[in-house]
Amino acid sequence: MWEDEDDKDHSGYDPEEEQRKLEALPVYKKALEILDLTQQIVDTFNDEDHAKIHRQIMLEDATIIPAKIAGAEAMDDYILKMENATIIKIHARSLLTQTSSAKYLDLQDERYLKLLRDEIEAFRLLFKEWISTFENGTTKEGDGWGLFVQD
Repeated sequence: MWEDEDDKDHSGYDPEEEQRKLEALPVYKKALEILDLTQQIVDTFNDEDHAKIHRQIMLEDATIIPAKIAGAEAMDDYILKMENATIIKIHARSLLTQTSSAKYLDLQDERYLKLLRDEIEAFRLLFKEWISTFENGTTKEGDGWGLFVQD
């Protein structure tokens, strides 16, 4: 189950090339745009306690999304890719929910929150295209939980 890093053949692996491939992915580019936009939006929140909480949650959600895309791209295993995709979906939906909450609490002008919501929708469409490229059957073993493939 656990492979030792020393047992793997790393010949032909070029980390710079892998980084370029990642940065060329439309879903990754959009995730970085969402992170940047989220940062700009929450930077305008006031310093009240409820605003600080929303700032923290929104930044966490927006930061995890591109990190999990990078993680999924770094592996070939279908189950691990789908686990990362599930985490991405959860954080994208949480970020969407936070925009509604921020609107309700009047933490930011509704137009900016709508802009972020529109970007999340554009991301969702790119996300669906991206996960359709995952190759089912690349799993070496089941996940032990029977979530994405039956053991």
